[in-house]
Amino acid sequence: MVGDPIRTGGGTTELTTALRADYDAAAADWAGGPGSMYEALARSLVAAAPVPLAGRLVLDLGAGTGVAGRAALAAGARRVVGADLSEGMLRRGRGETPVLADAVALPFRDGGFDLVLAAFCLNHLGRVEDGLAEARRVGAAIAASAFAPGWTHPAKDAADGAFRSFGYQPPGWYAVLAPGSRAGDPEVLAESAAAAGFTRVQARTVSVPTGLVTPAELVAWRLGMAHYAPFLRSLDPAGRAAARRAAERAVAASIDGATGGGPLVVEMVVLTAS
Repeated sequence: MVGDPIRTGGGTTELTTALRADYDAAAADWAGGPGSMYEALARSLVAAAPVPLAGRLVLDLGAGTGVAGRAALAAGARRVVGADLSEGMLRRGRGETPVLADAVALPFRDGGFDLVLAAFCLNHLGRVEDGLAEARRVGAAIAASAFAPGWTHPAKDAADGAFRSFGYQPPGWYAVLAPGSRAGDPEVLAESAAAAGFTRVQARTVSVPTGLVTPAELVAWRLGMAHYAPFLRSLDPAGRAAARRAAERAVAASIDGATGGGPLVVEMVVLTAS
């Protein structure tokens, strides 16, 4: 693993340090929780790539455990480099070449990649423009994703409410960089990509079935997210089990009683440009 974070993608050193620490803490449980959801979203993003993947050198920006990179390799990419601030997440990856790096100060030469994949990465930046400018510097094309503005699911709200009854409060970085920010606005994304020097820019919203159906699966998705890491660290094993049971009951009730409940389908904004 090479490279050092140089600047802070989140906007302040303190915020970026907290973001990195919580993703490090969430890494061990990622595969059994959010991982399966993000695998489905990654496959959809890779399928939308604006260049053929066969034989290409790809940068997986904000790689986490590498789900987008593995999707790119499955689609024929020659090699994938995974860059992320969280060493804990990178250590859980497979198939990629891991590089500890900041999305707005990448340790790569100009034009070194055929494609940059940014799967749910730009929403972690204080300035989307900075991330897209750096992606344009190192890559000939980009495929990026973010949650669509206003998208939610009954299970998300039900689980969050149950966890709050056990003392959950979102960490500071999540309050600043929460989904629904400018990174999910198709118009802002398209304008920022064009300003960064990309051409043939498209931004659209797609619906992606994730395969998550049961209350247990939906709660595992929520509880495995990095912004729950400080909350989980504050509970003893009995408390964590009780919080999970309460969330599963709440999610079951929300699915039974709400229009739009049931299997998790994500509304995702996809930006493509070259």
